[in-house]
Amino acid sequence: MSAPSNSENPTIAESKTERFRDLFRTPPGDQRQRVIRAVDVHKIYGSGSEKTHALRGATLDVLRGEYLSIMGPSGSGKSTLFNMIGALQKPTSGKVYIDQVDVAQLDYNELAWFRCRKVGYIFQTYNLIEVMTCLENVMLPMAFAGMDNEPAREKAILLLERVGLGRRMLHKPSELSGGQQQRVAIARSLANSPEVVLADEPTANLDQRTGQEMIDLLDNLKQDLGVTIVSATHDLKMLQKSDRILWIEDGRIVRDARPSEIDFASAEFH
Repeated sequence: MSAPSNSENPTIAESKTERFRDLFRTPPGDQRQRVIRAVDVHKIYGSGSEKTHALRGATLDVLRGEYLSIMGPSGSGKSTLFNMIGALQKPTSGKVYIDQVDVAQLDYNELAWFRCRKVGYIFQTYNLIEVMTCLENVMLPMAFAGMDNEPAREKAILLLERVGLGRRMLHKPSELSGGQQQRVAIARSLANSPEVVLADEPTANLDQRTGQEMIDLLDNLKQDLGVTIVSATHDLKMLQKSDRILWIEDGRIVRDARPSEIDFASAEFH
């Protein structure tokens, strides 16, 4: 949580910070456990001569608390892999485990329940509900999960304060800048304390300064709360903040590297 203002008692501010962190506390012994595992994942669209192989045997692990970025050209299978990790699509063959659950075995209702509680989503275009206030937008996933109104409201307030919008929570999206709307989307993605947050090009619609603020905010959430973040991005600054970067080409993961192993000054990134 941001530093307390001069008018806020430091003891109260620290208590609020600890309450917020408790919402995301990982059980003892679970640190660095694999939260996502994909094994020989294939995805085929169409049939017969019209088949399109979007994924051709993708295999990866994502550790709890890791910040993973996925990059690849248009048509590479990046979006399909991203959707698999988020339980938005099922593989044609292979296995995808999220928090040790084989998502291919879940029916429609089970998938909806699972996504609501285990995965948070940050969209490029924010996807906020225009007629709702910031507070109501953040509370909505908790309502879907069956949380009572009062604890949902309290948690939503903590989340909006955490992303720097404590004074704008009763505003509607149309009254906010693009950066502020993305902050609401980040708060909403954390509403049900998910195991993993998926960020789909979260800085693409933002100017450079605001984009950097979003990158720093996501990095702080990862550092402070141990949130697992998987991002589809080509933003150089976001790639540099990642723990690991995956390249995907023609449906295959062709490279897996840490930022320290990469020459960001090369022509590949410019």
